[in-house]
Amino acid sequence: MKSLFLTNAYPSVDKPWLGPAVKLQEKGLKSLGVEIAILYLNRLEKGQAVYLSAFPMIKKRFEEGGFDILHVQFGGVQALLGALVAGRRCVITFHGTDLHGGLPQTMWESISYKIGVICSKLAIAMAGASIAVSKNLLEGLWPKLAKRVEIIPTGVDYQTFRPMDKSYARAQANLSSDCHYVLFCDGNKDPVKRRDLADQAVHILKNRGLNVELLVLTHVPFQKMPLYLNAADVLLVTSEKEGSPNIVKEALACNLPVVSVDVGDVEKMINGVENCVLVSREISAIADSLEAIIASSKRSNGREIKRNLIDNYEICKSIRSIYQELMRSDKH
Repeated sequence: MKSLFLTNAYPSVDKPWLGPAVKLQEKGLKSLGVEIAILYLNRLEKGQAVYLSAFPMIKKRFEEGGFDILHVQFGGVQALLGALVAGRRCVITFHGTDLHGGLPQTMWESISYKIGVICSKLAIAMAGASIAVSKNLLEGLWPKLAKRVEIIPTGVDYQTFRPMDKSYARAQANLSSDCHYVLFCDGNKDPVKRRDLADQAVHILKNRGLNVELLVLTHVPFQKMPLYLNAADVLLVTSEKEGSPNIVKEALACNLPVVSVDVGDVEKMINGVENCVLVSREISAIADSLEAIIASSKRSNGREIKRNLIDNYEICKSIRSIYQELMRSDKH
């Protein structure tokens, strides 16, 4: 079985933080016997112009490579191009803003997001199968389209993300041994992450006399992420919109406590996990929850009880099943 990944986000030597979830699914599917090739559209540097000449390139690569499946990672314009090329042999994975539209800051961003969402909806209607990483991404879809989308979250590499000694992790990450760290992930400095809420909550804790810092992760290499997750006292999520935030699942795999607003699929992910709290967007409520977890000095038990839900290997089995079903359907 051969699958061509079409993606506009994929890790490289100079950008190891770009699209690690795509790389992880590639690894997982390869371990299950699927042959994977990558076709990367460099939208980060070339902008929307990268799509202008992409159709013939995608078509040529897919047909000449003898691929069974074209798997588009992230929706928008590239998803529509992929569906036009491969039709019923196209699988699309939607990760967030490609369906919910994000929080545009300029008129151009607003137009761009709207075009991307329209293209995503058209692609769902044309493709053989579509995947959304969380159920909330279906809220803006017509019921007939929503029925065509399966919910499969992105996973976590359990070999890489695992509990380790906090003192060791802090030493390796060059962090203080006597400070409390609230971890906050803001990879692209996106307003949707609402760092302002996190800053205000930590400021309250400092005023209460706690030795605490907001540890903001921006463009951290994938391999170093486990160090920060094990070095921190708690992960904080304050986003306005999310799909299935990988940082939460990575925290669970490392047994790092989580304080989060109700966004994306976080409630499902942390439900039943010790020292993980769903909180309102009130600054004082966020601060109170952070303080309680810091005071307890206890980790979570997320790794053990959420493994079947977040382990990348198990998730990739579901994706492979979708591939197999499309191939069977294509033969009839």
